[in-house]
Amino acid sequence: MKKVVTLLGLSLLAATPVKALASDLDWQYVEGGYTQLGVDDNDEFDPDGIVVAGTYLTTPNIYVTGEYKMTEEGRFDLDMLTLGGGYRVALNNHTDAYAGANFERIDSSGYDENGYSVNAGLRTKLTPQLELLGEVGYYDVVDGEATVKVGANYSLTANWAVGASYESIGDLDAVALTARYSF
Repeated sequence: MKKVVTLLGLSLLAATPVKALASDLDWQYVEGGYTQLGVDDNDEFDPDGIVVAGTYLTTPNIYVTGEYKMTEEGRFDLDMLTLGGGYRVALNNHTDAYAGANFERIDSSGYDENGYSVNAGLRTKLTPQLELLGEVGYYDVVDGEATVKVGANYSLTANWAVGASYESIGDLDAVALTARYSF
């Protein structure tokens, strides 16, 4: 009985909302740009194309997110869709931690699969203009793969930033150069 009461107490504590700290990181934006994919051990196959993404806070801590990559090389095309959401918490005025879960879809020439991913990361502002991102996760569409993502955004104005990111999903690498509009 003591274990049940302890578990119930921990469950209630975990369900209690955490007051959001003010953070100078923007979680409401759209971005787009250029992306190039690479496959380990295949230097001749590097499809490139566009990436479009966005994130929106529905509450001070809950966000929805989406990303679409449309790439091709010759007759081969590879499209990747991510739709999901997560929870963010400000660690201080300049750093947020987050965790999310996503629906994943891959469409390519003769191959279409659905799956999921989970991730956790940190976003931090080193200066008022420079933001860094670090993320780890798990991506499972066909075979489960560990993921790592790093990125940086440099704010040109209060609403506009340029960014670069690198993401590794098993044998697949993705590099992106983007422009971001925050609203």
